[in-house]
Amino acid sequence: MHCLLIEPYYGGSHRAFADSIVRRSRHDWSVLRGKPVHWKWRMRSSALDLAVAADRMVDQRQGDGEPPFDVVACSSMLDLPSWRGLVRSPQLFSAVSIIYFHENQWMYPLSPEARHDLHYGYTNLLSMFAADRCYFNSRYHCDGFLEAAESMVRRMPDSLSIHDFARLRRKSEVIPPGFEPIPCTRGAEHRASGEAFAGHPRIGWVARWEHDKRPDQFYELLQRLQDRGIDFRLVLLGQRSAETPAALRRVRQAFGARILVDGFAESTAEYHESLRQIDFIVSTAEHEFFGIAVCEAIDAGAIPILPDRLSYPELVSDRFRYSSLDDAVERIAQLTDPQRLREASFQARSEIQQLAAEKSIARFDDAMERLFASS
Repeated sequence: MHCLLIEPYYGGSHRAFADSIVRRSRHDWSVLRGKPVHWKWRMRSSALDLAVAADRMVDQRQGDGEPPFDVVACSSMLDLPSWRGLVRSPQLFSAVSIIYFHENQWMYPLSPEARHDLHYGYTNLLSMFAADRCYFNSRYHCDGFLEAAESMVRRMPDSLSIHDFARLRRKSEVIPPGFEPIPCTRGAEHRASGEAFAGHPRIGWVARWEHDKRPDQFYELLQRLQDRGIDFRLVLLGQRSAETPAALRRVRQAFGARILVDGFAESTAEYHESLRQIDFIVSTAEHEFFGIAVCEAIDAGAIPILPDRLSYPELVSDRFRYSSLDDAVERIAQLTDPQRLREASFQARSEIQQLAAEKSIARFDDAMERLFASS
């Protein structure tokens, strides 16, 4: 099939998924990309911007004698009803339309100084109604969004009955975005070789340094590890703002001598090399709809120490999930033996192989073919 992918926010997990589709799909893809900045403006203005760009692309393809698009796919950063109302090309109207939800704007934890703008979440909901099929990156995300949408609609003063959530559920499906495998030069092979970490477990952080990932809780976890007498080291990755986040400053001040890596990697190779140094990948997040970065760290050989909530139960078994910070400390302490470390690393890597991009994109292709055939 000939497919158009529209990604208004080409960065982070959105970029990773788009790149995996182009690299691994058995279908032909053209991509329209938007800059990964100012997400609110991307949701507001990208429909017009990318409608004009899509019409130009169609004109160019027709001039070159290329076939029309069979499928138009977009992420949840696109206001799909507005985009469909703004394009002028008949082939874009007739193409099957699908939307992929990396996140939504109703379930996102707010920072203390922010408040919810319900319009963004409602844009997500209208895009679901406009699409022929809706895909979510996790069951947690799919169920949570529809529950949040129903809750909001019940507060509306009118038009409640036209929101057919039963229909939305019938046309919704969960397909993980997957993760690209990490080239193994060390990581898991390092553990399999019998080398230990010399009694200094390396604790890794790969999330954004923002409130929804709760880096303040990560700091608290490190304090408890220190109180337990565990002589850890730190690999601090993840995107950070221009102004150093307060939690990161606290970690640097308290544990500066233990930090091995501290910075947002400038290249994929540098990032992979840093991942391979991690023994335990820790999350303290209050917001995670899938977790590509966590999967990459696990694939590089790290043992996951993840909260028993959000999307994490869909990634790994309960052996790698904690109920409290004290529980997380205990799980790390129990795995400081080199043999147990190697065994746990192997098990965690085995558990996430079902989520590899090769398998996820094959499922995505299959789903599109079924949809196209039924249409």
